[in-house]
Amino acid sequence: MIAFGLSPLPLLLLAALAGALAWFVYRNSVPKLAGTHRWILPGLRFLVLFMLLAFLFEPVWRNAVNRIAPPVLAILVDESQSMTQHADLSALPDIDGEIQMFGFGGDVRELDDFSAARDSAPRTNIGSALQSVQETLQDIPLRGVLLFSDGRYNTGPNPLYVAADYGLPIHTVVVGDTAQPKDLRITRISTNEIAYAGQAVPVEATLLLQGYDQAEVIVSLYETDSLISTAPLMLTPGEATAALAFTPTEEGLHQYVITVTTLQDEASSQNNRATFTTRVLQQTQRVLLLAAAPHPDVGILRTLIGQNGTREVHSFVQKNRNSFYEGALPASLDEYALIVLAGYPGRGTDSAPADRVWHAVSAGTPLLFVLGEQTDLGFLQSAWTDILPAVPLRGLMQFDEAMFVPTPAGLQHPILDLPEADWTTLPPLTFGTGQWDLSPDAQVLAQASVRGVDLETPMLIVRSRSGHRSAALLGTGTWRWLNLPEDPLVSPRLWPQILNNLVQWLTAPDDDRRVRVSPVTSTFDGAEPVVFSGQVYDESLRPVSDASVTLDITAPDGTQFPFTLQSVGSGRYTLSLDVLPEGAYTYAAQATRLDTPLGTDNGMFTVGALNLEFRETRANASLLRQIAFRSGGSFLTPGDLENLPDLLAADPSFTPEVSTLSVDLDLWQWPFALVLLLVLLSSEWVLRKRSGLV
Repeated sequence: MIAFGLSPLPLLLLAALAGALAWFVYRNSVPKLAGTHRWILPGLRFLVLFMLLAFLFEPVWRNAVNRIAPPVLAILVDESQSMTQHADLSALPDIDGEIQMFGFGGDVRELDDFSAARDSAPRTNIGSALQSVQETLQDIPLRGVLLFSDGRYNTGPNPLYVAADYGLPIHTVVVGDTAQPKDLRITRISTNEIAYAGQAVPVEATLLLQGYDQAEVIVSLYETDSLISTAPLMLTPGEATAALAFTPTEEGLHQYVITVTTLQDEASSQNNRATFTTRVLQQTQRVLLLAAAPHPDVGILRTLIGQNGTREVHSFVQKNRNSFYEGALPASLDEYALIVLAGYPGRGTDSAPADRVWHAVSAGTPLLFVLGEQTDLGFLQSAWTDILPAVPLRGLMQFDEAMFVPTPAGLQHPILDLPEADWTTLPPLTFGTGQWDLSPDAQVLAQASVRGVDLETPMLIVRSRSGHRSAALLGTGTWRWLNLPEDPLVSPRLWPQILNNLVQWLTAPDDDRRVRVSPVTSTFDGAEPVVFSGQVYDESLRPVSDASVTLDITAPDGTQFPFTLQSVGSGRYTLSLDVLPEGAYTYAAQATRLDTPLGTDNGMFTVGALNLEFRETRANASLLRQIAFRSGGSFLTPGDLENLPDLLAADPSFTPEVSTLSVDLDLWQWPFALVLLLVLLSSEWVLRKRSGLV
């Protein structure tokens, strides 16, 4: 049909005028027209005029075409590893519609037929697979989904929630044995994530026996290929626990493997093996406590520091000028992770032991100095100015009672970051009222307040210089801070928390590396990509975005793989690798810029085994039945597939999609309209000449 962009009513009047004009032009022609020419020539003139007038009204030729799209059934085939035991899927009967086939595990991919299913995915994500297919086929008439699976999903959203809001029927086909097969598997492992070199670590492996009356098995613990421990067990149906142990000897991240005997006719032997990772730290930290004289604070310090099972406190209390009650001071103090001075050095201290302290602290051993009334201030002024964050100025120092008042900066520092603390409840300390000379890089965390007057004199000072950390508490009498009410709601005991934070901050290494490359986690699952992140800085610790950062990864068998990290701006770099085989890996990174080395970094990570697909060996028919029910679909077994055509035919929603397509042709812009006008005008001119008209 023809439609007009403007109202066609004026066109009727103009058409009549065009007809009258054509008739008038040829009415008294010379010579007089006779025969058919007297009608053809006016007719041609009228057609030309009418077409020109009609084009002013924007005529459009409109044609409606009906299109019929057949209904589409999406078929989802579970490609997870658990399907390898029952991958014999029946052929589908012919249905009155089209089929789109997909395979899924963790991701979704298109399949040509059932034979293309790989059955190798380490995860099953039913919910995301249903959502992905619906999004992929949103532009075609998707009328239902046929899901082949054992129903053992272990990743992604709950498919029951997805099915409830799906809007399409999901027909499920249970694949696999719904009865409990014979199986022995490791269900969980309990051990310490952090261990210490030289200390035994217990490991408990929980086993589950199903389908057997009893079984005699051996549970083994390995590190790499080395057998560490075994435990024989006589199992009966149900759970049992095997007790194992290992004693690490080296620091680092270590991966261990537990295996259990494979029984005859087991449904799967994949779940007879499990891995775990433990980070092994250095042996117990040794802390040296030097006291100028016996004092209640000394016992409190020794007790609180030693409460942490990872610390071993060696205390020495000065007896006279060159001896201690506990015996001679070790010749070298390099083995200590922290040195705590309680009033030490005392008056008349021999220079030999004090020099050992100076050398150890100068070499990087962290130092906590607690001022005491017996402290030799002159010794501090003359010999220890470079290892303390503050030293007394020359002059007489007196002692008075002062309250401990954190500074605003101190309240933000990890040592005093105790939001629930009520600092006003702390009893006063015996404080040295003299003047102290602070190091330029020292930070005051707390000041003294004497009888309600806040002084600018520091009470707690910390310093971090070139990776060496030190702290000074310029007050004594912390034993009073423990003589508080037992009710923590009235007055929490702050000194144990403060002291523990002090020790942790002092012994934590400063990270001033210019190149920092590390995996995003120290342990990766067996089916996830290994991702690295990095940062690169110049000598002024400004980000470097145009460096070349290379990474060499060494596999457990010694094979090396080189990679290059990609810059993402602001001195940050990243690298994502495909799934790596199980094992413990080491890496070494190097950053260069214009062939100039900027720094290196190294470390290790582990990739564990992923046996999610084999933790349960029977099909979950109940889940598939609920998916079908919640979505309005049907629950089927492979033997029911022959009824699929009848099932779909009875579904009122499984119908073709009929759509009407409107095709518009703008005649006033149609190129052939100009050709037609030229043909009409040419025809009129030829006939005029043949009729002898001018």
